Amino acid sequence: MRCDEEPSLTLSGLLRRLEYFVVVADELHLGRAALRCGVSQPTLSHQMKVLEQELGAQLLSRDNRRLSLTLPGEELREEAPGLLRRTYAIRGRIKDAAAGRARPVRVAFSGSGHALRQREMVAEFRAREGVPVSVESGWSARNAELVRAGRVDLAFVRPPLGADGLCVTVVGEEELVQLRPGGASPADADLPLVMWPRPLAPGLHDRIMDVARQDGGSSRPLREEPDDVNVAAAVASGAGVAYLDRGVAEWLGRGADLRIRPLGPPAPRTEIAVVRRAGPDEDVALRFVAACRRIGNGRASNTPSIEER
Repeated sequence: MRCDEEPSLTLSGLLRRLEYFVVVADELHLGRAALRCGVSQPTLSHQMKVLEQELGAQLLSRDNRRLSLTLPGEELREEAPGLLRRTYAIRGRIKDAAAGRARPVRVAFSGSGHALRQREMVAEFRAREGVPVSVESGWSARNAELVRAGRVDLAFVRPPLGADGLCVTVVGEEELVQLRPGGASPADADLPLVMWPRPLAPGLHDRIMDVARQDGGSSRPLREEPDDVNVAAAVASGAGVAYLDRGVAEWLGRGADLRIRPLGPPAPRTEIAVVRRAGPDEDVALRFVAACRRIGNGRASNTPSIEER
């Protein structure tokens, strides 16, 4: 980091001294650091002493004319760059808001949510609200942590989900079916059960395993694949059977030698939900949830939030 790279973003006071410290920690030489920061060496040395006084800790050790970091200095070297980046980002968002430029709503897709219309839900929100949206993709457990950490605003997840402190609202549901190799007979109960790893979405994994046991699969060996795509590929190769959302099974089964077997009655169902942080400023989040419910099927449109059950 160079202190003179973005002069319009440099800040006064403590944050300015943190900028200086990052350069000093990088160079471990006050002369070279002063050149990069565009100040005199005595000025830089004074600013470092002021910073040490403000933080109540010695950050730099000056032994035998050599500069090194103390343990508090090492800790600050780890933390200061992230703090400065976040400060710049906040300042940029404030400037954008003042100029009438809205920050994109950050959304994380569920890795298994494509066939449950999550893309159409986001498209509905974009079209109705005119708000920019940035997207990434993950799995339920990770998505909940991204929301909790503030790295995304909203995320699609697959309930049931442990999400203490977060709001989880169901926006769609789907029938769960069995996916079988095209040549397998209904009586072929010796095929392994093919599943993705439980840590991706523990609640949904347990739900599917319960359905499989009720469907007579308690004695099946378990074969693990990394995701739905590889699960379907394994089933198509004759390696086992799987339990998937109907939409996912139909989408992945196109052109493959696979057979879908309905379960029930009644047919077991799975859900897709939106997770968000609770807070006083929820207007955009609630409008996003409303857009998702308009696209979600009619059964989900009146489904209460998980936290309301």
